[in-house]
Amino acid sequence: MSYKITCYTLFDITETGVKNRAKPADDQNIDIWVHKRNTQCNFDTVLQAISLRSQPESITKPEKNSIKFNNFEHFGFLFQQQEDEVYPCWSFEFTIQHPSVFNDGINELGFLYSDCDKVPMIKCHSEWAKLPNFLDTSEELRNIYFAVKYYE
Repeated sequence: MSYKITCYTLFDITETGVKNRAKPADDQNIDIWVHKRNTQCNFDTVLQAISLRSQPESITKPEKNSIKFNNFEHFGFLFQQQEDEVYPCWSFEFTIQHPSVFNDGINELGFLYSDCDKVPMIKCHSEWAKLPNFLDTSEELRNIYFAVKYYE
């Protein structure tokens, strides 16, 4: 039996494949390289938080979507929808083999949320400007959300 889980976040977690910290070749634009490196770092950070208790498998490439806070109620309830403004949101899916690893006795994903809370992230200037520099799992300011898609 396994879980398929979708992760949604307001941080830019674009997977770029830029994994080394060596400076780019002279013919590469340093600003573009830094942006790609930082978004990859954010994706790696989220995966590492998930990996504290499980081994994520079948990880999909993060996709960028546009949302309105009024229509996507899973982020913090203090986020105010500005008239007709859309906000970037990234999501990806993964599976885990042992669904009970995240169950804290109250919430089936409780330990996953506590493992992610206050984890530092890099703001890449491609996400919503009002985000803090860390993952927040509180009901008021949640900027990362997990949803169980199905059981196998």
